[in-house]
Parts: sequence; C-alpha cells; structure tokens
Amino acid sequence: MIGNKRHYLIAGATGLVGQKVVEELLKHPDTGKVTAFTRRDIDLDDQKFAQIKIDFEDLTEKDIPMNVDAVLCCIGTTMAMAGGKDAFKRVDFEYVVKLGVYAQRRKIPQYHVVTARGSNPNSKIFYNKVKGRTELEIKKLSKIKSIYFYRPSLLMGNRKEFRYAESVGRFLFKVFAMIMPKSMRGIYDVQVAKAMVHHAMNPQKGIHTISNKEMHTFSR
Repeated sequence: MIGNKRHYLIAGATGLVGQKVVEELLKHPDTGKVTAFTRRDIDLDDQKFAQIKIDFEDLTEKDIPMNVDAVLCCIGTTMAMAGGKDAFKRVDFEYVVKLGVYAQRRKIPQYHVVTARGSNPNSKIFYNKVKGRTELEIKKLSKIKSIYFYRPSLLMGNRKEFRYAESVGRFLFKVFAMIMPKSMRGIYDVQVAKAMVHHAMNPQKGIHTISNKEMHTFSR
C-alpha cells in the first residue's frame, strides 16, 4: 500500500497488453503507485509511475519492490521472436513462474497472468502446452491469496513490431468477427487490460480463469 492506495507491479509493461494495463492503472483514482519491470526506458511522465530496468535472467527476490499489493504479468513472446522453442519456454514459462515464486516469497497477495485461450499442459500444440504448464506451476503457489489467469484469443491492437502471421490472423478475425462466438473472437489489448485492472481492484480469493468471452464484456 501507498498510504491507503494500492501499489501495482507490472511485468511486460512495454508489450501490447502491458502498456494498456499501465495506462488503465494510472488513470484510476485508487492507484497509489505503478512500478514497471522493463528492459528499456518507458517515456512516461507521471508522479505515480516508476520503472526498474531488469533482465529477467538475473531477476532475484530482492528486485521485487516493497509494499506491492498485486503483480500483473503481461510477459509474452513468440517462438519466431524468441528464436526457438527453448527460448520461448524460457520467457513464457520460466520467467513467469519465477516472478510468481518471488511474489509469494514477498507475501504479495495477488498474481495476475496473461496466458492464452487453449492453454492446456497436455496440448499437442507447443504454444498452448507451455501456457498450460505455466498455469499449472503457478497454481502451486498456495500462499498467494488471489491468482488470476487471463486467456485471450488473438490479440488485437497496434504492435510496434510486425508479426506477419498475427497480421493475417487479425484481418481474418475482423472479417468473420460477427459470425464467430465471443469465446473465439479476436480481442483488443485494452479489453484484456481493463479485465486485469478490474480484478486487481476487486480481487477474490482463490484461483480464477478469465475467459476470452468474459473479457469481451469490457469496452474498448
């Protein structure tokens, strides 16, 4: 807590969803402070915002700030960008789980994680399998009071980097959006961010999975 307002720690704050999470938190009157773990400087001038440059390979428990009320993890990459399956697993599994372990050691009561629709530790699809294994490991962090998984379908928004497969996918999702069920329909970054902020502001004890369909109830 910062006074009587909450302190939020964001990982992946320069990514598609992470940027929106920071924006949504900073404009909320109940936010006391937002701290971002980042590899590069974020050009943002707000008295409630702080950033810590970090390499997740070297992350230790001591890097976690004091008085954090919730960790919101928006870390994510692709196999193409990571450079292969092992590198992808290191980012989307090892980094995310490590952050959760440190959050538990610091007695932080909430951990919110973006995974993916179709997350399943037994999936034959490598991406979904890794995301499912990530969820499985985080569920073991029994001392964290509130754990939330957010499972978006294809993310819509303005990425800084070009991803050919995703750009084709987004085009097709837009064309067929009206006939697709909301459980499958592409979802905007700000909708996922608003869902995360809502639940971080109103946490319930236990382990919760927020579906793509549920996140579609938040405006963009």
